[in-house]
Amino acid sequence: MDMAILQWIQTWATPFLNHFFAIYTRLGDHAELWIAIALVLMINKKTRKIGYFALLALLLELILVSGILKPIVMRVRPFEIANFDILIPVPRGSSFPSGHAASAFAMAGTFFLFIKDKKRWIFLGLAALMAFSRLYVFVHYPSDVLVGSLLGFGIAYGLYRNQTKISEYAARTLQSLKK
Repeated sequence: MDMAILQWIQTWATPFLNHFFAIYTRLGDHAELWIAIALVLMINKKTRKIGYFALLALLLELILVSGILKPIVMRVRPFEIANFDILIPVPRGSSFPSGHAASAFAMAGTFFLFIKDKKRWIFLGLAALMAFSRLYVFVHYPSDVLVGSLLGFGIAYGLYRNQTKISEYAARTLQSLKK
């Protein structure tokens, strides 16, 4: 079913969408964009806490997805099976779960949960677009993207629910380092 969905998505291909998704999906490469956003948030005292938690969510996502799950599962990417010419440089590593989807939803989930504004839904929309881009460029199966998205948001939610404990622990740790 995964491959059938990917092939159906390919029927939507146009030169404009090819160009758009080839660029958009690359924004999630190597987490530089997410790290930069978190660091910018840390500069401003009003958004510093969000920046710290976003960086922590990203770190936990990278450890779980890239450090643990991908090496264990080692799922072959769809373009390797279907012999499909992809729109981006050939990604390294296994397909399951999608690291791009996980990191996008870890960050977007953090912003969505910590920022109490009507516009916060935009973050989830941008993360969903990142996840979809991985399908469009044929480097992940839908199940890779779904699980990555759930893991990323789950990490953000876990941090949000435990923010008081985490903040208290961080404060105690910093105090002990000052002694």
